[in-house]
Amino acid sequence: MPGDRKCKEGFFAMTAASVAVLTLGMQTANAESLDLQGFDLTTADRTPAVCGSSLAVADLASYKAPKAKRPYTIELSVPMWIPYLQDLQYGAAQAAKDAGVTMTSDAGKGFQDPAAQITQLENALTHKPDAVLINPSDSEGMAPSIDEIIGKGTPVFDVGTMSTSQKSTKVVQDDFRTGEAGAEALAKLLPLGGQGIVVAGPPNATWARRRLGGFLETIKKHPNIKPIAVVSSDNSASDGLTKFSNAAQAHPKFDFIFVSEFFLLQPQSIPAEFRKAVYVAGGLTSVTLPALKDGTASALMLDFGVSTGYIGMAVAIHKLNGDPVPALNCIPTGAIFKSDLSNPIYFQTNMTPEDLAAASK
Repeated sequence: MPGDRKCKEGFFAMTAASVAVLTLGMQTANAESLDLQGFDLTTADRTPAVCGSSLAVADLASYKAPKAKRPYTIELSVPMWIPYLQDLQYGAAQAAKDAGVTMTSDAGKGFQDPAAQITQLENALTHKPDAVLINPSDSEGMAPSIDEIIGKGTPVFDVGTMSTSQKSTKVVQDDFRTGEAGAEALAKLLPLGGQGIVVAGPPNATWARRRLGGFLETIKKHPNIKPIAVVSSDNSASDGLTKFSNAAQAHPKFDFIFVSEFFLLQPQSIPAEFRKAVYVAGGLTSVTLPALKDGTASALMLDFGVSTGYIGMAVAIHKLNGDPVPALNCIPTGAIFKSDLSNPIYFQTNMTPEDLAAASK
């Protein structure tokens, strides 16, 4: 596999946090003085990952799944069918097709309900799959279930979001780097600086905490980029909009909106009086692509959901085939601007054909 190097054991000690809306004083200068008021980011949440295998964007187009040595059945378990996880499922299904294996998939009832995902997964395990790909709803809360599955002889692969399990193989973006890319995009877009609202997502989700951690650590290098409110919400567009609107009413003068993942606050849903703010969010989709083209969105952090699903399935097949597999496999990160849309690789690795067709209408 491209870019392999020795991976440290242990990865991260994740701690779930609980928070609603965090409104910060106008005097906030930078990440050092930012009072998070209970959003309990650990040192790991604020630290880049140490990857065993790191892929560049250029590697993604040529990456191919191996042929399976026998007709494996592989289960994909996700918390819910949000756009990113639909992209991930599509990529995993393409790899399964290329490799000659069967993929089944099940979803829970949301990131705030790990019990529902565990129940779905337990039902799927009665069919005795050869391996499990999982995007865990709760990185810490689901680790015991993951360890139990592995202990009974079924390998588990975290895809897209890592659990705190020390036993599962992980195929993920380093979400710290994603937050970092968003912060650097804002610094480029606002060379004179500015203050803004951060829509961070569900605090029990690894990706949300690490994207926030990467953002806050990176703006230490750009003290003129000042968050004045941090909003936490479940993966619900209505909840995100309500929380954002409350923060915007409390702090009506702001220059940017940083959204960890676009479905938390879609660019088209922002009230007209706030649309002059620079909008930077995660996800290249049929919703955000038109926004990037027309200027409603200024930059997008790339998720590479299709590639993450494809490579996650490919890594699982490699391991089932008996090939050596690094413990932590990192998908690339980065942010794009309108000027980058001429490069087709961003569409191939981030968007399903249906999503791309919808965006082109």
